[in-house]
Amino acid sequence: MPRRIALTQLNARSIDIINAIRANASLEYQDLVPEITKETDIPAVGEVLYGNPALSNQFISALVNRIAAVRVKSATFNNDLKELKKGYLEFGETVEEVFVAMAKAREFNKEKAEAREFKRTLPDVRSAFHCMNWKVQYPVTIDDKDLKFAFLSADGVTDLIAKIVDQVYQAAEYDEFLLFKYLIIKAVAHGKAKPIGVDASNPSDCAKKFRGTSNLLQFIKTEYNVSGVHTATPKEDQYIFMDSAFNAEYDVDVLAKAFNMDKATFDGKLKLVDDWTTFDNERFSIIRENTEYLEEVTAEELAMMADVKAVLADKEWFQVYDNLAMFTEVYVSSGLYWNYNYNIWKTVSSSPFSNIVVFMDNNGVPKNPATVTATVQSVVKADDATIVTFTLPENMWLVQTEDAVKEGVAVHKYGAVILPKATDTYTVEATMGADIYDSAADAVTAELALGATITLTKRQ
Repeated sequence: MPRRIALTQLNARSIDIINAIRANASLEYQDLVPEITKETDIPAVGEVLYGNPALSNQFISALVNRIAAVRVKSATFNNDLKELKKGYLEFGETVEEVFVAMAKAREFNKEKAEAREFKRTLPDVRSAFHCMNWKVQYPVTIDDKDLKFAFLSADGVTDLIAKIVDQVYQAAEYDEFLLFKYLIIKAVAHGKAKPIGVDASNPSDCAKKFRGTSNLLQFIKTEYNVSGVHTATPKEDQYIFMDSAFNAEYDVDVLAKAFNMDKATFDGKLKLVDDWTTFDNERFSIIRENTEYLEEVTAEELAMMADVKAVLADKEWFQVYDNLAMFTEVYVSSGLYWNYNYNIWKTVSSSPFSNIVVFMDNNGVPKNPATVTATVQSVVKADDATIVTFTLPENMWLVQTEDAVKEGVAVHKYGAVILPKATDTYTVEATMGADIYDSAADAVTAELALGATITLTKRQ
């Protein structure tokens, strides 16, 4: 079972920290390092530690594992998004989410009682598995001289903790924000969030749509979750995401009334994002090279987010768990420094059984991008034909046209093109929603290499 990390604060003085480490250290450490009562005694401890590598290793290890780690955990697991995370999983790598559908009624009939008496009526049970898919390290180096300086002032030890923690804390916090934003963008761009059209230039229209949809989610419906199950989202479980610019156009009291909540409750349910049309892909570039769990947020997906004004989601839609938060260390004697790695493991996923709604300008219909890039996934050459397969956006399909039939070209909707030997090039046609695309400026040929791209342009 997941558990919550209690909110704690690091409010001890350097003296308290030094004495706490001593109290839990080895007998050798306790014999050589004195207990202190005055701030003027702090440098004396530093003199002992700095001249003895074994003792200094004990001090740094205890400082990180007992003190600094507490500060990191407190911040990481109790941040602004803590209500949307499900807790800390100490065991296991997979979470099974089980949804039991409502039972269906049948008419009462005495004549059928005998046949029904021992007949089994199995419940409609559905499940989704959420796997641990985020394993990263944040490295930080503490030089030997940093330890020396930690004992030159009353706040030196707490400053050393800050130096260790703050380098990794801001990075981990920012990346976690990006992961939540990633889940929303992928859901909206791939049609997994129910679109509701709004007139962004008309605050009254937006307010009516917000209130109406928020009220409607309290009733059991099937159209607001990707699995189409009967479910509802009470007010207390509804969370609202808005970009900073759109949110600035509305008074908080007006928005609170729009969602039929009092101001205090609404403030707790409102989560701001910077914007919907940018994503810091560079942060995860190294990770994407070595894992299949995280995809790039494409320019096409961000273009589809341009009309997003707000997202309303059930808190259970976010299936985000912390699996591990641990410092590991090694002392590099040849360089006189400590190397630390802050290891973060997470499960980052979303529930197919929970409601999520996106409010969009343009009547709730996402604007498809002007161009789409298709990447060559495989090229198979035979004596009489070449088979080229492409990776396409989730909501794009290739089309078998009359011209293709005439030229002997076979087209599979999911992204495969079979070129006969007699055909050198072929212009692919595809659909995305109501829009038609083609590769007139970038035709498919038998000479395309693995990883090559073609550009499909929307017809006007």
